Amino acid sequence: MKRRCKKPQGERLPAERIHKVTSSLQLPASALSGAAHFEMNGNREVIVDGCRGVLEYDENRIRIHTGKMVTCFQGRCLSIKCLTADSLIVEGFITSIEFGV
Repeated sequence: MKRRCKKPQGERLPAERIHKVTSSLQLPASALSGAAHFEMNGNREVIVDGCRGVLEYDENRIRIHTGKMVTCFQGRCLSIKCLTADSLIVEGFITSIEFGV
């Protein structure tokens, strides 16, 4: 009888296994990939799941770490409405969103 070893914590699942799980649960492909998820409500609010930290914060610019990339929100009267360990809500008049490495 074969013994199955548990994967060390933090190790990623193979792509085919992720695809199988997400398709059987009818989830988007990015749901288990560790990628950030953005939900926009017009240009006044963005909900970000997968935020790993705030890098820069003022009323015209908010930069956050989202895994393998940095996301920058620019606009007027920007503020962080809610901040938890892995998500945040940016609100204000958002004029642009930039994604960088």
